[in-house]
Amino acid sequence: MQTKPQSSSGLALGMVLGLVAAIVSVLNPEWQQEPNVQVVASVNGTPITREKYLSHLQALSTDKKDPITKADSHYVLERIIEEELLVQRGLEVGLLDSDKRTRAAMVNAMISMTTATAEATEPNLEQLNEFLADNIDYFTPSARLRVRQILIGGEQAATNAQHAYQLLQIGTPFDTVAKRFGKTAALSLPNTLLPPTKLREYVGPAMAQRLQQAEAGFISKPQLSGPDYRLFVLVEKTEGQRPLLADIRPQVEAEYVRRSGDRSLREYLEWLKGRAEISYPSELPL
Repeated sequence: MQTKPQSSSGLALGMVLGLVAAIVSVLNPEWQQEPNVQVVASVNGTPITREKYLSHLQALSTDKKDPITKADSHYVLERIIEEELLVQRGLEVGLLDSDKRTRAAMVNAMISMTTATAEATEPNLEQLNEFLADNIDYFTPSARLRVRQILIGGEQAATNAQHAYQLLQIGTPFDTVAKRFGKTAALSLPNTLLPPTKLREYVGPAMAQRLQQAEAGFISKPQLSGPDYRLFVLVEKTEGQRPLLADIRPQVEAEYVRRSGDRSLREYLEWLKGRAEISYPSELPL
């Protein structure tokens, strides 16, 4: 049987993945193989299990049109042995310390392994209802605001801005004040309800936050913006409606699962810290 040699990139990928698996078993001995697991080969004392061999053989059979032969079996076993040799050599030469990709792959593999069980557990209806109630603010849409702006420029900008503000305060119609004192802005503020994230693009983060905290009818004091002044009027504000679980169950379930994984990872990291000897410097370098 003729076989195509693996590319260098394929070998490198296999080495990284194998190295990750080897390191995981070293760092987390609770996940090592059961004592009664069947072994088909051994490489420098490291067993190659029957389960691993058969999984590779199955992968090859999926790609082949013809039945698996004895030559195929030997080919698969040799590839596993070569991979194990590369993994062992990678550990021997300190690849984990010197190669950032290997370290990143190992970290990602450990994170996936740690969070897999929690993320695979499907929450029941009671858990989702409780989770939604505890995090209702997270799932409630933010308020939407309709804000209008008057841009005032010219030599008397400061005086006119203060005058415009006073007129708005006593109830003078917005359009009347804007027509008298305003000028065309390069970036027009849409006269429609906007979410806070979009509003921030037009008015800036500080003013957006102030408007979010205000009630409809709020009029800002003149704000200096370059050579001009700006006035903002909060015309309308709609509060987000608290959702029902039936309407957003997929989002709630996804967030529940994500946080369960995060919690499992945090608990595992604390366990690792508790069993490790860690020394901290008295002062960190800047």
